[in-house]
Amino acid sequence: MKKKFLSGNWLKARRRLAKQHECGGDFRCDLFFKLGALPAGEYDVLVPEDLDVQGLIQKGETWKRRLRLYDSSFSELRRILEWEFVKRGKLVLPVPAYNTSRECFQCGEINWNLTFEDRVFRCPHCGFTLDRHLNACLVLLKRSGLVPPAVPVELRPIPPLPSLGLVERGRQGGVMGQEASAFRRG
Repeated sequence: MKKKFLSGNWLKARRRLAKQHECGGDFRCDLFFKLGALPAGEYDVLVPEDLDVQGLIQKGETWKRRLRLYDSSFSELRRILEWEFVKRGKLVLPVPAYNTSRECFQCGEINWNLTFEDRVFRCPHCGFTLDRHLNACLVLLKRSGLVPPAVPVELRPIPPLPSLGLVERGRQGGVMGQEASAFRRG
């Protein structure tokens, strides 16, 4: 059915679409607050990278990657994370993001041959080998002025999403697939 501009059906469709966009934004905001509360409750310091998101969007390799970066709400997530840490009286130390994943944590040399597909960081200068993301985290800590230990102390995985209260719910309001309890009243 074709809708005429400013007709009743056109206005209804516009309101419906606006409601869907608002629902998606509310879900994303709720998710960011839940994700922000996890590290703020566990850790004392947040060391975020000062990412140039607009530069990443303009330099994206494919239009799909640029579109995903555009829709990812980096600044909103960072704002909520920082707010959660400040609310709990914890420290936030932003660090420049230039070459954090290419710099060696031990010697400071930059590995220019590293690509996005490389998951393990190997320093050609000193031979230091570590997971790429863990190396970048240690470099961020080093740049912030906090000197991390030579060997990571804690290697715990992040808790799974169901513990965040993001389990899909059925129409009756309960968790889907939940069985009745074995005990009956009365």
